Amino acid sequence: MEHTEETRRMELPNTETMRRSPSKLELTFIESPRDFMKDFKVVFDLSIIREITLGRSPENMVIIPDPTVSRKHAVITMVGNELLIKDLNSTNGTYVLDGDTFKKVSEYRFSGDVVIRLGYYTVIKLSIITEEKQ
Repeated sequence: MEHTEETRRMELPNTETMRRSPSKLELTFIESPRDFMKDFKVVFDLSIIREITLGRSPENMVIIPDPTVSRKHAVITMVGNELLIKDLNSTNGTYVLDGDTFKKVSEYRFSGDVVIRLGYYTVIKLSIITEEKQ
C-alpha cells in the first residue's frame, strides 16, 4: 500500500504549473471619458487571437472613445507565457499602475493582473485567465 502512495506522489510533480499558460485576456474599463464604457468587459481567446490592438480608430480590436488616446495607441501580444503591452508611439502615452502611481512605459511584460492607463482618461484592468489543460 505504502509503495502505491509513493508512486502516486512521484507522478504528480509540477504538471499543472508547467502546462498552465494564459488562455484568455479580459479587459475591463475602470475609467473612461464616456460613462457607458465604465465596467465594460471584453474577453479575448489567446489561443486564437495573437495580437490585440487598442486605439481610437475603428480598425482596432478594442476601440477607445477617448480624444487623448491615439488612433493606433498600443498592442498586446503573447511572448512565451507572458503578455506584452507595447506603446505604438502614442501622443499621450501608455502607463502601468505601479503601487499607487502610473508609470509611463514603452513596453511592459506581465503574467498577472495589471492596470494600465491610455492617454489621460482611460484606465483598463487587464486580467489573464489561465485554464489548466488536462
